[in-house]
Amino acid sequence: MFKELTKVFGETIIYGVTGVVSTLASVFLVPVYTRILTPAEYGVSALLTTLFAIVAVVANLGMSSAIFYTYFKAKEERQKRAVLGTSFIFQTIFPFLISAAVFLLSYRISRILFGEDSFANLVSISAVALFFAVSSGTPLGVLRAQGRPKKYVSVNLIRLFSTILISVILVVGFRMGLLGVFIGNLIGNFLGYIAGLAAVFPSLSLEFSKYWFKEMIRFGAPMMPAGLAMWALNSSDRYFLNAFTSTADVGIYNVGYRVGMLIVLVTGALQLAYPRFMFSIYHNNPNPKEYFKKINTYFYLLTFTFALALSIFSKEAITILTGDAFHSAYSVIPLIAFSYVFYGLFNNFGTGVSVTAKTYLSTFAVLIAGGINLILNFVLISKFGMMGAALATFLSFLFLAIAELFFSQRVYPIKFEFKRLITISVIGGFLAYLATLVDFDFAISLLVKTILLTVFPVLLYLFGFFKENELKKLSQVWAVAKKARFRPKLVWDNIRQELIA
Repeated sequence: MFKELTKVFGETIIYGVTGVVSTLASVFLVPVYTRILTPAEYGVSALLTTLFAIVAVVANLGMSSAIFYTYFKAKEERQKRAVLGTSFIFQTIFPFLISAAVFLLSYRISRILFGEDSFANLVSISAVALFFAVSSGTPLGVLRAQGRPKKYVSVNLIRLFSTILISVILVVGFRMGLLGVFIGNLIGNFLGYIAGLAAVFPSLSLEFSKYWFKEMIRFGAPMMPAGLAMWALNSSDRYFLNAFTSTADVGIYNVGYRVGMLIVLVTGALQLAYPRFMFSIYHNNPNPKEYFKKINTYFYLLTFTFALALSIFSKEAITILTGDAFHSAYSVIPLIAFSYVFYGLFNNFGTGVSVTAKTYLSTFAVLIAGGINLILNFVLISKFGMMGAALATFLSFLFLAIAELFFSQRVYPIKFEFKRLITISVIGGFLAYLATLVDFDFAISLLVKTILLTVFPVLLYLFGFFKENELKKLSQVWAVAKKARFRPKLVWDNIRQELIA
């Protein structure tokens, strides 16, 4: 089992490079943008970004997930090439049509969102960027399906660094404001698309298979309503905030939300690495449920620990990162961070739905949670503003994980380690609450909160969370790390050999 688990963790670390760099880059841009853009301008950017997130869901039509299902279902090399060719052709034509329609409606979209058409140019630029972003789905999906995480990361880093460099030059150097942000995003997505095509060009074909297209649609199309509902979970609160409060509040809330989403460093990496191993383990191991159970526990501990750290140090982080106008954003970070811990649970709980190809059940879970989120947004944001939005997000993601568990267990029951999950949650939640009571000078608060975070694994140990074999493996890992003098590559190679042995 440890051999397979280390493969999952190994590729997760590699895939996580993209998330780490992307998230760190977004955090780096926060102090830059919050000292140049006003909260209202930041709010405009947030509203347009969330709008195109939902358009991207429609333009993708679930193909990013369907390519895995069909690629592993295809047994022969010729069939695999037909899968890739079909995906490439569809993910070129369909996104182009969607982007063209949005481009033509740019003035109307600007008037609907902002009551004026002065932002139509930003909508037009975003429409073009959308095509390159969605059309990159096939090249990136090919790299993941073929187990080439390093190449996947390279392509994404080209897109990411191009976007950052050009955006900073235009916003800071040429003082182009919001226009510079959106132009930088367009150029970055274009360069990422070209890099992706170059990376997978030998694998692509122009063969279009009706059979594999039907299989992709059958698997992926049910995910589109789920994607739309997921958009509601992730983004609809901005529009309620804009309606009940102001665009400036949207900007402040979006800053806190982005910092809280640092947890995606972990959950996003797992989401990229896990599908290939999930299907591989399911088809090639006699007892796959044991793997799925352990992976869920370990990653819940990892994501919860990260969210706990974000929660404890939220006020200090915002004080350092942002201008004075954005300092109130810290209050929403804990709720947002733990919301995405539940999102990680949702992905893991959905293992049964995925391996049995009953993705419509995930659609039901997300649709129900999305509907609940819209109701909670209306009720809570109208009364509590930003904190209402964060609370609505927290409760909705919690319900999402529970609903996915309910559906998945009925088609492929897995005995998840709920007692251990509850132990993590109760101890961590108590420490997060204690952190809210700490209100000293900056340095003293930092020290006290560091102690609180350090206490977390100690309390887990005292309450019997760790099993004997896990403690043994941890001691082996520590011994290997010291022996390798903490050189990352050597440490990982030795750890992998030790765990497999």
